[in-house]
Amino acid sequence: MDESKAAAAKARDQRHQGSYAILNVSSTQDELNAALIQAASEGNHLILNLLIDAGATNLVGAMTCAGWSGHVHVVDALIKLTRSVSFGAAFVGALVGLQKDMVDHVVHVADKHGLDKCLLMGAARIWSCSTVEEVKFLLYAIQRLVDAGAKSFQRAMQVSCGDAVIEYWNGDIFMHKAQILQRLVVLGSNHLTPDFFGRILLMICVTFLCKLRKCHEKTCEGPAGITKQYCKSGEDLRCATIVQDMINVLSVVCKNGAADLISSRLLDVAYGSFDDIRRLLHIFEPHLETCSSEWPLKMLQFMLIDCGIKDLSPTVTTLPAFQAARLNVLLPVVKCFFELQCFDAAYVYLDLSITFCQIDAIRYILRVIPKPPDTANLIQAVRAAASNTRGPPRGPQGVLCALHSNFLCNETETLAEAAKLAELPETDVSVKMALRSEWSQQAFNEGIQAGQRHFLNWMLVRKHALSPLRVGELPLEIQVAIGYFPLYRDCLNTPGSLISQRQRGEVVVALQQLCQGSGKFTYSTLMSADKRLLLSLLAAHLPAWCRSPEFKRRVFTGF
Repeated sequence: MDESKAAAAKARDQRHQGSYAILNVSSTQDELNAALIQAASEGNHLILNLLIDAGATNLVGAMTCAGWSGHVHVVDALIKLTRSVSFGAAFVGALVGLQKDMVDHVVHVADKHGLDKCLLMGAARIWSCSTVEEVKFLLYAIQRLVDAGAKSFQRAMQVSCGDAVIEYWNGDIFMHKAQILQRLVVLGSNHLTPDFFGRILLMICVTFLCKLRKCHEKTCEGPAGITKQYCKSGEDLRCATIVQDMINVLSVVCKNGAADLISSRLLDVAYGSFDDIRRLLHIFEPHLETCSSEWPLKMLQFMLIDCGIKDLSPTVTTLPAFQAARLNVLLPVVKCFFELQCFDAAYVYLDLSITFCQIDAIRYILRVIPKPPDTANLIQAVRAAASNTRGPPRGPQGVLCALHSNFLCNETETLAEAAKLAELPETDVSVKMALRSEWSQQAFNEGIQAGQRHFLNWMLVRKHALSPLRVGELPLEIQVAIGYFPLYRDCLNTPGSLISQRQRGEVVVALQQLCQGSGKFTYSTLMSADKRLLLSLLAAHLPAWCRSPEFKRRVFTGF
């Protein structure tokens, strides 16, 4: 034993000497940070201070390692050095390292904001526990936080029923993990309203809808030799696990907090067998993967129609819609809401679909919003989604899709709003650039100039090309296809009923030149024509095979 202690001490001294050596030579940022983590893990706050003075920056990592290894004095030293480092990192480290003294210390020194933040971190780790010991320790830590004054129960429930469920498979010791969720519900009983439980129940369905889709995608990805039968078998097994997890989570929420909100029928669902649930929801499909893939939406409809969630106001549906947008499953969720005549939050859904670039959802929502639409709310939704102050940057695609879809149902008004949007100070920079380059009056003028240059180049190629192909000797339709099919394809491939100003400029010039001398169309006629008419006129000059449905399918789908 003495020899092992001596060897450990010797190794520790050698590591310390290495840390000192780093301070005495020119070191990279990565080397300084690696030494900082090592010093925090070993509890050497002297070297840690020297490394920070030398330029080490990974203070969050150091705090986490200090929490994991249980070095309270290092955590205190880091807090004194810089208040910008959240001791929540130490709390996470303590959870990983099962350091009871560290949890108690963090709870003792944290302010109310810190306690609430640690509660969220604990809730996010519920489903990642891999042993019963970790579950029991997390339950202890959450109880300590609540006893000390943490009250962020609503956000903690959202975290534990949202992304954390997506990230981890819940099969291992699930019921032990569910005890923590159950405890959160009990502890927060005075802070969790029936309205909130309604939102949580819907969000659980949305979360598991995404999980089922990810399951299907991952299961069907595999070696080239994988058989379809094996893929189905794996999908069946995983889908069955997900459905059971969903029932278990719903059971916890219903049993402990939502009994006053949810009818006895949903409680029967939560406590029933899978076969009982299928019969209750009238799911008679013979294949498990078929019925389970529809399960979250079936449950969503069941709760909204047959159970106690009667309030379909934006207050109840916005949270699950936000979750669905983030998880890229907004379209089926919005369809479900609209089928139940839940139109009050339609403009909120539109905002979310544009913000998170859910193109299919944008088109669907704009198509089914009750007519006449509320112009003020439409404009507000698009402007909010284009703002650079809301959420992660998503690029201009969502806003451009709304413009191409003629979201104001009036081409003149939609184009006018595009011009205003490009000048608003809160509009995201990438959106502004796209609007100015494609949807402004300047973009139209540039489209005109580009079209004129293209026509001149096309004429030169036809008359003076030295290529053995001799373009000028080809049939006229083929010559036109060489010159203008790319423009036709670009406009045809643009979604919606509206082409951009730049595209319109190029198409107008093309039609002026191709129809020159015919007297059929004036400039004003072309300027007032919609996308369908402009492309029909352009297509009339192209070979028939350019306009055939089969050709369009091969060109625009890739097969």
